[in-house]
Amino acid sequence: MIFIVAPNKIVLASKSAARRSILANFGIDAEIYVTDADETLYEHIDFAPWEIVTGLSQRKARMAAEKMGDPHILVIAADTVVEFEGQIIGKPKNAGAAAETLSKLSGKFHRVYSGITVVFGDKTACDYDMTKVKFKDISRREIEQYVKTGDPLAKAGSYGAEGPGSAFIERIEGDFFNVAGLPVFKFAKILTDSFGMTVFDLLPGHYAQELPERIR
Repeated sequence: MIFIVAPNKIVLASKSAARRSILANFGIDAEIYVTDADETLYEHIDFAPWEIVTGLSQRKARMAAEKMGDPHILVIAADTVVEFEGQIIGKPKNAGAAAETLSKLSGKFHRVYSGITVVFGDKTACDYDMTKVKFKDISRREIEQYVKTGDPLAKAGSYGAEGPGSAFIERIEGDFFNVAGLPVFKFAKILTDSFGMTVFDLLPGHYAQELPERIR
């Protein structure tokens, strides 16, 4: 028999409803902790998209872990950007910028990068994923109607894959959850590779269980 060192609490360092929903759909009960971490550092610096999302996810996770100061809390943080024709696209500054971005993406492929960081105990582990997304040809009326909902204003690339913005998605190549903001496959891989856990160890009632060695 072996003993899994499991957290006594799981915290999502994000105010994203989509990320919280993804974890909840797994059955993972995560407490929300918003760090208000500075996300402007990379605005005028030439970083690759994967460097941006891993860097910002690490910043959010470490800030949350430091403020809570409890090594028994498992902290999850993520960050997402869209890359289109060499340009990094984050959240729009206003409705006009959102409409402009959607017009650019209309009928074309773009790439979505999400970085994810997990902090637990004295260890920090991070990774990222990339998904290619093809938009249909979007009419100006559709763009105007969507922008009026307010949904694009808090989303990288000016759309959310889990809400009404999903109507624009013609095809996805890669992890859908990565587009929604939390790369589930990479999250599960981090848990296994760096912490010796699976996502099932994070479900209520599974914390700190003893399991037969043969299962591990």
